[in-house]
Amino acid sequence: MQTEIMNLFAIPVTRSRLGRGFTPEELEFFRIQLQQPVGSITNFSSRNKNVLAAPEMQSIAAALQESINQHFKTVFNTSNKVSLKVTQSWLTLTRKGESHHSHVHPNSVLSGALYINTAEEDGINFYRDQRANWFELLREQETYHNAYRYFIPVSIGDILLFPSDLDHGVREVVDDIERVSLSFNTFFDGELGRDEFANALKISVQP
Repeated sequence: MQTEIMNLFAIPVTRSRLGRGFTPEELEFFRIQLQQPVGSITNFSSRNKNVLAAPEMQSIAAALQESINQHFKTVFNTSNKVSLKVTQSWLTLTRKGESHHSHVHPNSVLSGALYINTAEEDGINFYRDQRANWFELLREQETYHNAYRYFIPVSIGDILLFPSDLDHGVREVVDDIERVSLSFNTFFDGELGRDEFANALKISVQP
């Protein structure tokens, strides 16, 4: 019997690279921004929630926007005059014994992270939506089809983009380091829908 399994409506996650190291000015900016971080349940974040607007971040902001644009073109491929713009951006600090709880990003279309300092064998866990499951079966072996969690490894300079409603988190840091990433959210900027269906909408994002 010849069979074929088709994975419909895939969840797109993009991994790219910054393609360069961080400048002394950028590293100093990160250090200053994390001098007095605020608690974030199981780790810490910068008080500044608009870090990409800083002059020191101009080059990084442009690189992240380019990655966002490429993802948007490939995944959405829309004829609407619309783009994704960064709404908020912040630094995340996780140290030995700390982790990042499982969460989603409301009021955002596409979220992402740029990894500034990472632990050994570092990465991010993405979780399958379990709310619709009405049964439980023990998995003899985890596969692409039945796994409830998917781990994507990351290293310094990696950029990850993912749907904002995709549940994700970071396991406990066991290395004696300061794990630092730059996270951001986005939203539509421009024209959505169409007049003839009475669902046209114009949005202007002001970060």
